Amino acid sequence: MVLRIDNTTLGLLRQIQRNTTDRTEYVKVSCIIFIHEKIHPEQVAFLLGVDLSTIYRYIGLYNSKGLDFLQTNYEGYKGKLDDGQIQKLSNELQSKLYLTSEEIIEWVALQFNIKFSKDGMVKLLHRLGFSYKKTKQVPCEADIQRQQDFVKEELSSIIEEARQGKSKVYFMDAVHPTHNTRSTYGWILKGKEKELQTVSGRDRVNINGALNALDPTDIQVMECETVNAQTTKALYSKILESNQEADKIYAITDNARYYKNKELNEWIKDTKIIQVFLPPYSPNLNIIERLWKFLRKKVINSNFFRTKKEFRDAVLTFFENVGQYKNELTSLLTLNFPILYSQSILL
Repeated sequence: MVLRIDNTTLGLLRQIQRNTTDRTEYVKVSCIIFIHEKIHPEQVAFLLGVDLSTIYRYIGLYNSKGLDFLQTNYEGYKGKLDDGQIQKLSNELQSKLYLTSEEIIEWVALQFNIKFSKDGMVKLLHRLGFSYKKTKQVPCEADIQRQQDFVKEELSSIIEEARQGKSKVYFMDAVHPTHNTRSTYGWILKGKEKELQTVSGRDRVNINGALNALDPTDIQVMECETVNAQTTKALYSKILESNQEADKIYAITDNARYYKNKELNEWIKDTKIIQVFLPPYSPNLNIIERLWKFLRKKVINSNFFRTKKEFRDAVLTFFENVGQYKNELTSLLTLNFPILYSQSILL
């Protein structure tokens, strides 16, 4: 069974397959993808729960109409845009930030002399895999090339050494959660409000932490009045005590001054610990940052604590019982290091 399908169209079909909520559209798109991957039509029919004749009908429609075969009872998937225009729109949205759907409608009208309604454009954007969400702040001082070199030339070999059982790797950082409730997103009945009580205090809990790169439940933390060289030394001692069998222990850190403290570094020379400093302005390369975000989601942003003691106890209890989040943390704390605006590098 021959399909006239190029890589660009295949990419669009996969985007639709991932994002559509329409059953018929999903079956149509999946049919074409499966046939393209040389799965026998009878097997495709079985997998999708439809008749074999339906599979052959969809193949014929695709060969004659291209992506227009997705049209059902509503206005077509692309409106009046052809495959080339769809690709140009996708490229434009990936290269430039548009804050409203109206701006995109205007761009399409100027480029192709085609007018979309707001609802039609939103549906099109969803099907192409775009969603309306907050931008992510990144430090403008970050050196992208330096980050890429660090991941490829240094971090990858350190991780591989740990995978072979020759060493341990911990990502280090401090977190300072504030005793106060934060507003957050959640599913709330239309027309109703979900209220969260707040307190006026700004007390903090200071946590110095270390996360095992290969075991998301191996988290070493130390509460302290101040995160400094002395408390970092105490945390390192705790890590050494729990990893006595390890020949080497890599500590991946940022460039905070206490990690470079002269007294601390003199002490480190007589231990198994090897400090490895991340490139400046590279929080995206430190996976423990994701753990702190997870802590805020699970404990801080959605709960009210009347006193600082209650707040502190909840934070520490999270770490004491972190094993209950193993599945979520395993998925979250993958060794996937995004290089700001470049393509992610996987180890």
